[in-house]
Amino acid sequence: MVVALFAILFGACKKKEVAANKDDGNGTYFSIKQYELDQWNTWAGEPFAIVKTVTINKKTDSSYTNSDTISWAPIFKTFAETDISDPKFQGQYNVNSFDDPQDGTHNLFYQAKEDNDELFTRKLLITIDAQTMKIKGIYVETFKKYFGGEKTEKLYYAPMQTIQIQTDDKPILDSRKLTVIEWSFMR
Repeated sequence: MVVALFAILFGACKKKEVAANKDDGNGTYFSIKQYELDQWNTWAGEPFAIVKTVTINKKTDSSYTNSDTISWAPIFKTFAETDISDPKFQGQYNVNSFDDPQDGTHNLFYQAKEDNDELFTRKLLITIDAQTMKIKGIYVETFKKYFGGEKTEKLYYAPMQTIQIQTDDKPILDSRKLTVIEWSFMR
Protein backbone atom coordinates (compact mmCIF):
# COMPACT_ATOMS: atom_id res chain seq x y z
CA MET A 1 0.00 0.00 0.00
CA VAL A 2 2.81 2.42 0.85
CA VAL A 3 4.55 1.80 -2.46
CA ALA A 4 1.22 2.22 -4.21
CA LEU A 5 0.67 5.57 -2.56
CA PHE A 6 4.17 6.70 -3.52
CA ALA A 7 3.65 5.94 -7.16
CA ILE A 8 0.34 7.73 -7.12
CA LEU A 9 1.92 11.09 -6.39
CA PHE A 10 5.25 11.03 -8.09
CA GLY A 11 6.42 10.60 -11.65
CA ALA A 12 6.14 11.97 -15.14
CA CYS A 13 2.74 13.09 -16.35
CA LYS A 14 1.17 11.72 -19.51
CA LYS A 15 -0.20 14.03 -22.19
CA LYS A 16 -3.80 13.03 -21.48
CA GLU A 17 -3.41 13.84 -17.78
CA VAL A 18 -2.82 17.54 -18.34
CA ALA A 19 -5.83 17.94 -20.61
CA ALA A 20 -8.06 16.04 -18.19
CA ASN A 21 -7.07 18.25 -15.27
CA LYS A 22 -7.68 21.70 -16.74
CA ASP A 23 -10.92 23.48 -15.85
CA ASP A 24 -13.35 21.55 -18.01
CA GLY A 25 -16.20 24.03 -17.79
CA ASN A 26 -18.10 21.72 -15.42
CA GLY A 27 -16.87 23.43 -12.30
CA THR A 28 -13.65 21.60 -11.58
CA TYR A 29 -10.06 22.71 -11.34
CA PHE A 30 -6.79 20.76 -11.53
CA SER A 31 -6.98 17.65 -9.36
CA ILE A 32 -3.98 16.74 -7.22
CA LYS A 33 -5.77 13.51 -6.29
CA GLN A 34 -6.26 12.53 -9.94
CA TYR A 35 -2.63 13.37 -10.63
CA GLU A 36 -1.62 11.04 -7.80
CA LEU A 37 -3.70 8.26 -9.35
CA ASP A 38 -2.17 8.86 -12.78
CA GLN A 39 1.29 8.62 -11.24
CA TRP A 40 0.39 5.29 -9.66
CA ASN A 41 -0.53 3.97 -13.09
CA THR A 42 2.80 5.21 -14.47
CA TRP A 43 5.34 4.32 -11.77
CA ALA A 44 3.98 1.34 -9.82
CA GLY A 45 6.79 -0.99 -8.76
CA GLU A 46 9.74 1.13 -9.96
CA PRO A 47 12.56 1.08 -7.35
CA PHE A 48 14.92 4.03 -6.88
CA ALA A 49 17.26 5.60 -4.33
CA ILE A 50 16.37 8.81 -2.50
CA VAL A 51 18.24 11.31 -0.34
CA LYS A 52 16.04 12.70 2.45
CA THR A 53 17.07 16.01 4.00
CA VAL A 54 15.34 17.43 7.07
CA THR A 55 15.97 20.96 8.28
CA ILE A 56 14.35 22.15 11.50
CA ASN A 57 15.07 25.74 12.53
CA LYS A 58 18.31 25.76 10.49
CA LYS A 59 19.60 22.41 11.80
CA THR A 60 19.96 19.88 8.96
CA ASP A 61 20.24 16.11 8.81
CA SER A 62 20.19 13.89 5.75
CA SER A 63 19.98 10.19 5.01
CA TYR A 64 19.91 7.80 2.08
CA THR A 65 16.88 5.61 1.59
CA ASN A 66 14.86 4.00 -1.19
CA SER A 67 11.33 4.05 -2.52
CA ASP A 68 10.42 0.80 -0.75
CA THR A 69 11.22 1.97 2.78
CA ILE A 70 9.83 5.51 2.92
CA SER A 71 6.54 6.13 4.71
CA TRP A 72 4.67 7.70 1.80
CA ALA A 73 1.22 8.04 3.38
CA PRO A 74 1.93 11.34 5.22
CA ILE A 75 3.43 12.85 2.06
CA PHE A 76 0.41 11.91 -0.05
CA LYS A 77 -1.98 13.14 2.60
CA THR A 78 -0.22 16.51 2.71
CA PHE A 79 -0.49 16.96 -1.06
CA ALA A 80 -4.02 15.50 -1.31
CA GLU A 81 -5.30 17.97 1.29
CA THR A 82 -4.51 20.78 -1.17
CA ASP A 83 -6.81 19.40 -3.88
CA ILE A 84 -9.23 22.02 -5.26
CA SER A 85 -11.02 19.89 -7.85
CA ASP A 86 -14.26 19.51 -5.90
CA PRO A 87 -17.04 21.59 -7.54
CA LYS A 88 -17.51 23.45 -4.22
CA PHE A 89 -14.30 25.36 -5.08
CA GLN A 90 -15.62 26.60 -8.43
CA GLY A 91 -15.45 30.38 -8.58
CA GLN A 92 -13.34 30.67 -5.42
CA TYR A 93 -10.03 31.00 -7.27
CA ASN A 94 -8.68 33.38 -9.85
CA VAL A 95 -7.36 31.21 -12.66
CA ASN A 96 -4.68 32.40 -15.07
CA SER A 97 -2.46 30.74 -17.61
CA PHE A 98 0.73 32.02 -19.15
CA ASP A 99 3.59 30.80 -21.30
CA ASP A 100 7.26 31.21 -20.47
CA PRO A 101 9.19 31.20 -23.76
CA GLN A 102 12.55 31.10 -21.97
CA ASP A 103 12.00 27.64 -20.52
CA GLY A 104 9.30 26.46 -22.95
CA THR A 105 6.58 26.00 -20.36
CA HIS A 106 2.87 26.63 -20.12
CA ASN A 107 1.71 27.51 -16.59
CA LEU A 108 -1.67 27.26 -14.87
CA PHE A 109 -1.99 29.44 -11.79
CA TYR A 110 -4.81 29.28 -9.25
CA GLN A 111 -4.96 31.90 -6.50
CA ALA A 112 -7.61 32.11 -3.80
CA LYS A 113 -9.75 35.20 -4.20
CA GLU A 114 -8.96 37.92 -1.67
CA ASP A 115 -12.45 37.93 -0.21
CA ASN A 116 -12.12 34.30 0.90
CA ASP A 117 -9.36 33.94 3.48
CA GLU A 118 -10.87 30.67 4.77
CA LEU A 119 -9.54 28.58 1.86
CA PHE A 120 -6.74 26.23 2.91
CA THR A 121 -5.07 26.16 -0.53
CA ARG A 122 -4.03 29.72 -1.26
CA LYS A 123 -1.95 29.22 -4.44
CA LEU A 124 -1.45 26.38 -6.90
CA LEU A 125 0.96 26.59 -9.83
CA ILE A 126 1.24 23.80 -12.37
CA THR A 127 4.17 24.08 -14.79
CA ILE A 128 3.77 22.07 -17.99
CA ASP A 129 6.31 21.41 -20.75
CA ALA A 130 4.76 23.12 -23.78
CA GLN A 131 6.15 20.51 -26.21
CA THR A 132 5.41 17.25 -24.40
CA MET A 133 2.50 18.48 -22.21
CA LYS A 134 4.08 16.67 -19.24
CA ILE A 135 3.99 18.29 -15.85
CA LYS A 136 7.39 19.67 -14.89
CA GLY A 137 6.41 20.95 -11.46
CA ILE A 138 3.64 21.57 -8.97
CA TYR A 139 3.91 24.29 -6.35
CA VAL A 140 1.29 24.85 -3.64
CA GLU A 141 0.94 27.36 -0.80
CA THR A 142 -1.45 26.76 2.08
CA PHE A 143 -2.54 28.76 5.12
CA LYS A 144 -4.48 27.74 8.20
CA LYS A 145 -5.29 29.51 11.43
CA TYR A 146 -5.81 27.29 14.44
CA PHE A 147 -6.57 27.93 18.05
CA GLY A 148 -3.32 29.38 19.32
CA GLY A 149 -1.51 30.15 16.08
CA GLU A 150 -1.20 29.80 12.34
CA LYS A 151 0.53 27.47 9.94
CA THR A 152 1.67 27.90 6.35
CA GLU A 153 3.00 25.26 4.01
CA LYS A 154 4.85 25.45 0.73
CA LEU A 155 4.83 22.22 -1.24
CA TYR A 156 6.86 21.52 -4.36
CA TYR A 157 7.05 18.51 -6.58
CA ALA A 158 9.18 18.06 -9.70
CA PRO A 159 8.30 14.64 -11.15
CA MET A 160 10.85 12.01 -10.20
CA GLN A 161 13.33 14.71 -9.13
CA THR A 162 12.29 16.51 -5.94
CA ILE A 163 9.58 16.58 -3.31
CA GLN A 164 9.74 19.41 -0.80
CA ILE A 165 7.42 20.24 2.09
CA GLN A 166 8.16 23.44 3.99
CA THR A 167 6.09 24.08 7.12
CA ASP A 168 6.14 27.33 9.07
CA ASP A 169 4.27 26.89 12.36
CA LYS A 170 3.74 30.05 14.42
CA PRO A 171 2.05 29.25 17.73
CA ILE A 172 1.15 32.19 19.93
CA LEU A 173 2.46 30.65 23.15
CA ASP A 174 5.51 28.83 21.82
CA SER A 175 8.45 29.54 19.55
CA ARG A 176 8.17 29.44 15.78
CA LYS A 177 9.14 26.18 14.08
CA LEU A 178 10.31 26.15 10.46
CA THR A 179 10.66 22.66 9.00
CA VAL A 180 11.82 21.78 5.49
CA ILE A 181 11.77 18.15 4.36
CA GLU A 182 13.15 17.34 0.93
CA TRP A 183 13.36 14.07 -0.93
CA SER A 184 15.79 14.08 -3.88
CA PHE A 185 15.43 11.21 -6.34
CA MET A 186 18.68 9.61 -7.48
CA ARG A 187 18.14 8.40 -11.04
